[in-house]
Amino acid sequence: MPSPVASGQEIMVPLFNAESAGALVHVNWQQNLSQRKADYYALTADNITTGEQVPFFIAAEYYKSSMAANPNHITKIGELIEGEGYKLKVDNRLQYGQKNAQGELRFIVYHDKGAQTLPAGKAAEMAKAFGVGAAGDQLMNQVKAFVGDYLHTF
Repeated sequence: MPSPVASGQEIMVPLFNAESAGALVHVNWQQNLSQRKADYYALTADNITTGEQVPFFIAAEYYKSSMAANPNHITKIGELIEGEGYKLKVDNRLQYGQKNAQGELRFIVYHDKGAQTLPAGKAAEMAKAFGVGAAGDQLMNQVKAFVGDYLHTF
């Protein structure tokens, strides 16, 4: 089992390419009696520290080239490594979801934490949409036991 990504490690997020940006995942949920929705890109980031890969979800408005003026855009928070992507330090700007307390199937989410508090069930749907197949099903089954558990901040 790969070791879960941890605070202080560095990851490489691929450069935005409209043709290969990955699947756009549409997430809907209810928060404070209001309907919420957001779009995320499902990517694979390289954990530079460990040499492993980690599922990475990024809010569309933080990744799409047309939205680069956003102060939280990946171009503003990551160090551009020409031809490769954006190097980010794992810190409290990022959140994560996982199957269990041991960090199994951990994935990272970069979005507006204040406006978008995703319940873990919706986070698990994101992981399943990422294409982790049976692992996504496992994550969904685990999360059903923890309804109301939210993404965690590094």
